[in-house]
Amino acid sequence: MDFTWEELSDEERAQAYADWDAGKGLIGGDPRMRPGSHLLPPWGIDQPFFRALALDDTRGNNGTALRALLASDRPLEIEIGFGRGDFLLDRAQRHPERLFIGYETKTKATRLMLARVERLAVESAGEGEMRRDGERSAEDIAPRPSPLAPALWLSDDDARFNLPRVIDDDRVAMFHILFPDPWWKNEHKVRRLFSPPFVDLLAAKLRPGGLLHFKSDVQEYGELVRYLVENHPAFAASDAALASAIGDAVPTHREHWCRRHGKPVWAYYFARR
Repeated sequence: MDFTWEELSDEERAQAYADWDAGKGLIGGDPRMRPGSHLLPPWGIDQPFFRALALDDTRGNNGTALRALLASDRPLEIEIGFGRGDFLLDRAQRHPERLFIGYETKTKATRLMLARVERLAVESAGEGEMRRDGERSAEDIAPRPSPLAPALWLSDDDARFNLPRVIDDDRVAMFHILFPDPWWKNEHKVRRLFSPPFVDLLAAKLRPGGLLHFKSDVQEYGELVRYLVENHPAFAASDAALASAIGDAVPTHREHWCRRHGKPVWAYYFARR
């Protein structure tokens, strides 16, 4: 399929903001129009899960716990569209001192990721290091907290709706947006994640010196993102040297597929001024 774009005219930029203000393009539609949107799903109560409109659901402690973490001094990293969650889960295990939030509009994928987090917590709490004499010390036997608790939270909200309502400005240290759907067809491009108002949102939420980390296997989409971000006054030009700020990481499922099949991947690293 062909992915084509041109530099946006003033009229096209104005239309992008009008569509944004009208809530067009949100995956799953506008949550404010859904019945019961102020309530958490039963499977998400008292789990590291949240929705913007259900933060005050008193059936669980979700909102209180998340707000306390966001008010802490933990550096915050956000992945938008975590898919199977390999990159996000690995990142949270490597950096338990940080706070991680993952957005994925596919509810099934979010529930599968919650199950992976819970399974890891159980395994961590139940395992014990054997001493050389084959016995376990009392410290070994005592359950140990999960390396992810309380460092990883998930949402199935569209991040374009959730971020303005949940995350304070200048709070995010890194955004990871890896292999988002290009939405190839012209009639679907309103669903495309990157647009002028979305870049405004990223600029508002990233702290000065923060990092926007983007990858795609569609070169034209990568160049559209470069155009939109580098033409925003809050961002510097993409700099491959900034990859060192991320360090070692497990690839996403899509990147693993690309590597296995010899497909190119385009990576961009934008610093917040």
